[in-house]
Amino acid sequence: MGPAPNLSDVYVFKKIASTLSFTKAARQIGVSRSAVSKQLSRLEKDLGVTLVSRTTRSVSLTEAGRTFHARTSDVDTTIERAADLVRGADFSPLGTVAFALPSALGASLMPALTTQFQPRWPELRLNVEFQDQAVDIVSNSLDLAIQVSARLSDSNLISRRLVSTKKVLAASPRYLHKHGTPEKPADLEKHRCLGLASAVKTSGTWNFTLDDNTVSQPVTYAFSANSELALILAACLHSGIICVPEISIAGEIARNQLQVIRAFTVAEKFGVYALYPHRHAAAKVKVLVDFIEAALKKMESGDRWTPLG
Repeated sequence: MGPAPNLSDVYVFKKIASTLSFTKAARQIGVSRSAVSKQLSRLEKDLGVTLVSRTTRSVSLTEAGRTFHARTSDVDTTIERAADLVRGADFSPLGTVAFALPSALGASLMPALTTQFQPRWPELRLNVEFQDQAVDIVSNSLDLAIQVSARLSDSNLISRRLVSTKKVLAASPRYLHKHGTPEKPADLEKHRCLGLASAVKTSGTWNFTLDDNTVSQPVTYAFSANSELALILAACLHSGIICVPEISIAGEIARNQLQVIRAFTVAEKFGVYALYPHRHAAAKVKVLVDFIEAALKKMESGDRWTPLG
């Protein structure tokens, strides 16, 4: 058994067989007559048979041509159905959107995504990966990633800034009442700090602005995790102080579950970005990004815990 013939060549043959004309086949496909002839010759060479008898006056199928035409009767239909399936995908939201979200923002967005976005676009399927580190969109076959960052690394990705935010220090009112509120970065040495880190890392450096100067404060973590959402939950349970983007805890701040420490500020300014691999994003990606942008702008009115009862 030899290699399968080129599908494009089979498609050209099917047009010739249905029209019995090289000129009409070329016109329907949108290529030159010589291109059609070249593809047919290549198909006949691959199959080792003559499929079409052609003279200056007529075109007809050989016995092998008639057999091949009959046995490939589904080719046209299959190609047309596949084309209809994807045609307009850049204009009509359909299919699956595979995307990455930071864990804290993702948890805050879940109620809106499940109760508002999906009912509005029931033909769209969402495949979400929660990831607090920068994710390789291309190698992970993702359509989109939402990233909170002070600066984006150089890449070939297309970026869109959705909202601006800043990092803040925060803890539960109960924790601050019991342990006091730090007045300067060095006071953090006396507090339980909760940090985003891998299992092998138990410390970090938090940068602050104090009297117009940047102060780098080494911090030993009493509790660390690779999930920002886990840190936020720990802080709500009065376990210590976190340093996270303010938008990630907007709901907790609004409900006084967490209180921002404002004696000194975190140096970095952050943005929430939508990143995609292609400049011309499909409609399914556009409607999702537009929805997330609108949801982020009213994040303080959302509560990730209430929908769970």
